[in-house]
Amino acid sequence: MSADDETDSAKIPAGGSFPASQRSRVFRKHVPEICGAVFLTGLVAYLLHVSWRRWPDPIVDSGPQWYAAWRISQGGMLFHEILWVYGPLSAYFNGTLFKVFGPSLTVLFTANLIIYAAILCLAYLAFRKAWGWLAAFAACGVFVSIFSFSHLTSTGNYNYAAPYSHESTHGMLLMLLTLFVAARWSTEKSLRYAFLLGLLGGLAAVLKPEFMLGAAVAGLAGLLLRYAQHRPVHAREYLVLVGGIIFPTLAFTALFASTEPVTSAFAHASNAWWLVLVKPSGPGGLQSISYLNGLVGFFPAIKDWQQQLAGLDHPWQNALLQIQSGATAALVIAALWGAGWLANRASRTAGILALLVLAFGLLTLVPWESGWSWAGRCLPLLLVAVLALVCIRLARRLRDGELAAGLVMQSMLVLLATCLLMRMALFSRVYHIGFFQAALAAMVLAAVLVREVPAWAGPGRVGRFVTAAGGLLALTLLSAGVIVRSNSIRGEQTQTVGLGGDQFLAFNSAVDPIGVLVDWTSKCLSSAPPQAKLLVVPEGLAINFLSKHVSPVVLHGGADPEKAMLEILRNAPPEYIVLITRKETNPGQYGAPGNPGFYLMQWIEQNYTTAGSWGEPFSDPNSKGARIMRRKEIRSATAGAFSPQKFAAVMNSP
Repeated sequence: MSADDETDSAKIPAGGSFPASQRSRVFRKHVPEICGAVFLTGLVAYLLHVSWRRWPDPIVDSGPQWYAAWRISQGGMLFHEILWVYGPLSAYFNGTLFKVFGPSLTVLFTANLIIYAAILCLAYLAFRKAWGWLAAFAACGVFVSIFSFSHLTSTGNYNYAAPYSHESTHGMLLMLLTLFVAARWSTEKSLRYAFLLGLLGGLAAVLKPEFMLGAAVAGLAGLLLRYAQHRPVHAREYLVLVGGIIFPTLAFTALFASTEPVTSAFAHASNAWWLVLVKPSGPGGLQSISYLNGLVGFFPAIKDWQQQLAGLDHPWQNALLQIQSGATAALVIAALWGAGWLANRASRTAGILALLVLAFGLLTLVPWESGWSWAGRCLPLLLVAVLALVCIRLARRLRDGELAAGLVMQSMLVLLATCLLMRMALFSRVYHIGFFQAALAAMVLAAVLVREVPAWAGPGRVGRFVTAAGGLLALTLLSAGVIVRSNSIRGEQTQTVGLGGDQFLAFNSAVDPIGVLVDWTSKCLSSAPPQAKLLVVPEGLAINFLSKHVSPVVLHGGADPEKAMLEILRNAPPEYIVLITRKETNPGQYGAPGNPGFYLMQWIEQNYTTAGSWGEPFSDPNSKGARIMRRKEIRSATAGAFSPQKFAAVMNSP
């Protein structure tokens, strides 16, 4: 509750209601916030309309998430027939949804949008408590415009409706819940909040490493604040806290122990951090991530890939770019502050200077349609400055007495934003994985821009208004640039993929034919016998899900994973194999001598015959196509499912 709310509450008469005049005054006071909430709701509705069912990518990353949930709903188990590099929580949550409501993408879209609504509401409440309603409006406006449903890269699943990793959506909700619980527990003794804090940390431990780090930092911050306020944690609170932490891992260990030894069951239950801290490479480790994505025979250098995500491949160059972007953003903020400071000086000349300074600051964002591309680069430098500011403020308040709830919430938000941004330490961005890694950092800076910076302009109301209005305008220009770019990309997504509840829209064939190929292939294979197994090479578990065919268990690591995989295939060959072009152009021809898939393609040519094709998948590095291969030993009655007439009917259908 804000100070204004407390003042209004104190004036409530004994009867428990306001007089009519006071009710009118309270309503007028909250009209701006109500209008802001209506605007945010309308913005969400508009962006949902523009992006409706255009959220997934037809082949990259989305498929393993859908396929894992479908197999779990059918009784399959992670780490046995499905390799996984995250914790098991999200996969089993989605699998339960499929088991209850049916295996449909509509089910996942609906669940994710409900979770997104909860994330947005909790974020608004958190920023409102920390910096007030205007800051909450600005922060959530940035979150909705830039991070929620945007399509800014060639791959379209970096959003909250159909994320490349459902752990990201679930983790954001978990982080905000942790924030509220940790903030509350930091101010009072409570067994209930101690257990909830531990339970949320335990859920993060079976989710994703960055959320595990965030939960740990939030819990530690709450613990330190308790002791700083001379409110020590009692032994029973420690006990229930630890109990909450270990409960999710023990529950998944018990689940996996029904089909494997307890030691491996514990390792699989702890998979979110096991692959990072205990077994980062080797068989079953991170080098097998290629199998998670269905990249059969294609083995990228995982260490180099992780370094690129963090910007450690070119650390000095990336650091310089971030310093330059941070300095540019600081210049904009300084111009806004200067405009407000001058506006508080009562003279016409000062007013003109204020407008000029404001215009100069905003002009640094031009051209506004491309301003989004460097916005993420400025986040680390500015966030470090905000973190220092909050720490100094926190230390001063601790010396003076008890902490206000708003300052505690500020501290928690800044700490969590810093934790999530660490994965992109030298390559921060608002696109790609930035849709959840950079979201809180950008929201914190938006809140500071419209709440903290205006206060630095001095006590004058005019100056504060000028600075806050300029900040909102700058954020609007930045957000509009993202929306314009995203909408232009969304406009090219007109190709229908899938049927019924699995339907979504991908790029048209003129932009990228992958959507057409996935749609054609999955529709053709939907007529194959349900028990027939299907292997997609080099990537495409989305086709397995859309056609509802099980992939053979070829998820194997080791020093030579391709040869190990071939041994498994020889012992249990699938009925069908699909060869399909990868979304990205490969460095060289797939299956050619010296390239990934060479031995696999030789075996396929010897044991399978072409049942139908659309283009040529691997004739040259730039080719686009798909080919459905049928095992030569399949009896004619089963093979009849793929007659040339049926292929022609599917290809010619609308």
